[in-house]
Amino acid sequence: MDEVASGLFIGTVADAGDGERLRRRGVGVIVSLTYGDPDGGYPDGVTVVDVPMVDGPRNDLAAFGRAVTAVTSRLDDYGVLVHCSAGASRSPAVAATALALSEGIGLDDAFRRVAAARDAVDPHDALVRRAASVYVDRR
Repeated sequence: MDEVASGLFIGTVADAGDGERLRRRGVGVIVSLTYGDPDGGYPDGVTVVDVPMVDGPRNDLAAFGRAVTAVTSRLDDYGVLVHCSAGASRSPAVAATALALSEGIGLDDAFRRVAAARDAVDPHDALVRRAASVYVDRR
């Protein structure tokens, strides 16, 4: 789990199930982009927002937008973990879009910041296109 901006974290499904680590990092909200829960479930005391998404071109633009809204609407009040299976494609794309919108920066700059803070960033091209669509619509 990596903090890519103040209070904004990207991680894996395993990170989402690690209650102690979430507490230490001040995470109060998990935005889950997977279709399954972590082994053992989510820890008590955190709010989980489920926005299941698939990786790649079959991803629904509306779901991507809902995930970005789930992050941006909670980021000022809570530490937010955005997670997918490996924390490499879906969650960095959603987090970068939310970061760009919440901080008023360009989407390319947001993706660079996310990639600088997390080694595992490798979003699918289709998700980058979804990010651009949501970013342009909400600016």
